[in-house]
Amino acid sequence: MRAPLLALSCSLGTILALQSPVQAQAADSQLPVSIERIRAGLKQPPPLLQLPAPSGDKPTFRIEVRERAFVLQPLDEKPFDPTFGLPSAGELVMNGIENIRSAAVHYKRRRAERRARKEVDAAIAAFCAGREHSTPDAGSKPCDD
Repeated sequence: MRAPLLALSCSLGTILALQSPVQAQAADSQLPVSIERIRAGLKQPPPLLQLPAPSGDKPTFRIEVRERAFVLQPLDEKPFDPTFGLPSAGELVMNGIENIRSAAVHYKRRRAERRARKEVDAAIAAFCAGREHSTPDAGSKPCDD
């Protein structure tokens, strides 16, 4: 408890001892500029800006360019590919859609072929059931198993 009180009193004493009087409001200031001098300068009219008289000579300018314009030469390097050769997301999506479409088309075609094969097999079975197996001029014999 004593240490904080001692620190507070030391800092308060230092502030009071080092406090300097405010000289901006003092009448007997020792600054190089005084308020009376500023007021006297403000009461005088501003000085006129004096320009030299214009002469009758007209200036002439000559510009000569001796160096050719700088032209960038094309580089023989390949342009930078930000995708590093990888397909974009759009290409991947479109390829995926195309794969799904072709798989659906192939599935429908195989299903139609299976149905047609079943229909043909059923027709052959019906044909063989109604006919005799002893025909010598049949050529190919679908009923022979």
